[in-house]
Amino acid sequence: EKKRLDESKEVVSRLSELTLTISAKSGEEDKLFGAVTTGDIEGELKKLGFVVDKRKIVLEEPIKKLGEYTVEIKLFPELSASVKVQVVSE
Repeated sequence: EKKRLDESKEVVSRLSELTLTISAKSGEEDKLFGAVTTGDIEGELKKLGFVVDKRKIVLEEPIKKLGEYTVEIKLFPELSASVKVQVVSE
């Protein structure tokens, strides 16, 4: 259990340094056609070698505008990481 927790602390450290860039189609006033969801964030993390269940990604509501957001990822009840997500126009 302690070994798993130590490994997770290292993952949290690496995740906290990340800035994910997600491209999405947008229209007027930087509004997205659709939204960026936990599934999209999970997919981007997977591309970088992080296996994170989308249910552990805390997103109050889907992202619907271009910009930079901070998203929390709860790996354990007492252990979470903050990841920057930058949504840019496609």
